[in-house]
Amino acid sequence: MRQEQVTSQNERQLLGRVMRHLGLAETSEVERFFRYFHSLANLRYASRQQCQQYVAGLPRRRALLTAIDLGRWVQRAPRPLLGEVLASGQMGQRLMADLRYLPQERVEVFVLDAKHRILERQTVFQGTLTSCPVHPREIFQLAVMSGAAGVIIAHNHPSGSAEPSPNDLAFMHRLAACGELMGIPVLDGFVVGLQAYFSLREAGILPLPPATNKTERLKSD
Repeated sequence: MRQEQVTSQNERQLLGRVMRHLGLAETSEVERFFRYFHSLANLRYASRQQCQQYVAGLPRRRALLTAIDLGRWVQRAPRPLLGEVLASGQMGQRLMADLRYLPQERVEVFVLDAKHRILERQTVFQGTLTSCPVHPREIFQLAVMSGAAGVIIAHNHPSGSAEPSPNDLAFMHRLAACGELMGIPVLDGFVVGLQAYFSLREAGILPLPPATNKTERLKSD
């Protein structure tokens, strides 16, 4: 549903729609609102007494003012952050605490902003005891929708080994190549075992080295 922008030219019309949905008499209530506040922008500076006089004991008018307050809060509210990635070691220890004892393989995506603050953390797949099929499109769909500047991928091995398998390495290389094309780098990839973790960044595998010829890299992939 497209959100219509409020302007000084259409504010009466849009406010009338809201009045109608609230069950208020559209024409008379719109006139009453603008008689007290003159414009939607002026409502921000209205006194408590002014608002009480406008409401005049009618709960639906109070609901309208509350909804407008909520809309203003949505516009200025800071985006909640889930933490900050300072180093691979810090991230590895966090993942060990969360994933090491899971009986099934799980793939998690961490969406980071440009300052490496975590905007989203989401489980994209949870598989059987030995397999967990994942497709890059699910990961990068989340990244794009969240406005990611980079992503970190993590999964556990129920076997307890933190050593990445050949399939793990091939999959992470594929993800990193996709991320490079989309401008959303895969900053690190983790394999979590029972006693240790493996970081592809610490091992020098990620991030991918700059490509001198992207066409050649795609052919080699």
